[in-house]
Amino acid sequence: MKKKVGLLLGMGLIVWVVMSLSSIVFAQKELVVSSSQQRIDYANGILFYEGKVKATWEDLLLLSDEMEVYLTKDNDLKEIIAKGNVSITQGNKKRQATGQMATYTGEDNKLIIQGNAHYHDELGNDLLAEKITVWIGMEKLEAEGTPVQATYALGSLREEEEVGSQGEKSQ
Repeated sequence: MKKKVGLLLGMGLIVWVVMSLSSIVFAQKELVVSSSQQRIDYANGILFYEGKVKATWEDLLLLSDEMEVYLTKDNDLKEIIAKGNVSITQGNKKRQATGQMATYTGEDNKLIIQGNAHYHDELGNDLLAEKITVWIGMEKLEAEGTPVQATYALGSLREEEEVGSQGEKSQ
């Protein structure tokens, strides 16, 4: 009887360890990159990609002519610099940005698109500028350059205002 209990406890411990390790692996964020050429500088934590670069990270898809990835000492994503025909799509928000250069910083989850920058979102809003900064997690953006051209889908804003004002009248 003691052997059976010990065997069950041992098997339970093994199952618990495997489940714990698999949840750690699935919690990690993966950057997946394909390109015509790749160079890796492990000593300095720099990854270089050239030619038809395609990168996915979380829900972002990045396409460009070349890309540099900088990692922290802990092997976390510090910065991505993409150059040449840059296109970035955020899948879950149906947002797209294009430009000649893009810089993403992991510390503040900020994306800067430069050079004929264009931003379009799921609401139908459209923005053209020399430089567009997007704070990805904060639902915030800023455009710079002369001129900045913006087209906003006001119908959806009007519908939201009507719903809000109707709710206020009923109180």
